[in-house]
Amino acid sequence: MSWNQEQAPVLRAIIDQLIPANVARGIPGAGEIGVADYLESVCTRDDDLDASITTLLGLAGLSAEAIDPALVGDLEAKLPGPFAQLLAETYKGYYSRADMRAKVGVAAHPVHPAGYIVARERPELMAELTAPVLARGPVFRDPTGGQE
Repeated sequence: MSWNQEQAPVLRAIIDQLIPANVARGIPGAGEIGVADYLESVCTRDDDLDASITTLLGLAGLSAEAIDPALVGDLEAKLPGPFAQLLAETYKGYYSRADMRAKVGVAAHPVHPAGYIVARERPELMAELTAPVLARGPVFRDPTGGQE
């Protein structure tokens, strides 16, 4: 994590703009529930995300109070790649929480096996997808060395 104590509230304000609170429904914003802590933990493993967030915070360069939808839109326009990374990880950090999924009306259980029905692929598509694999033939090492 490369952001400092002054930038941390700015990050929380930005992610609160990405997923804002809905007071009427009792749904907190991303900054309120600690998604910045999630981002920090991801950044310890992902240098690209760390660099993206640091770049965005450097461009924002403002106080948390100055962060508004227009400024966040400017960040997205000026740095679409880093912004997309921040947005994706913010969503992951927010919606991976069972308590948040329940608040927005999504079940807290995993999608499968209790989730939605997934239609089977058409036989033609399956034939197309598996043809290169079948044409290649067996690609494994015989563990017995040919001796059974």
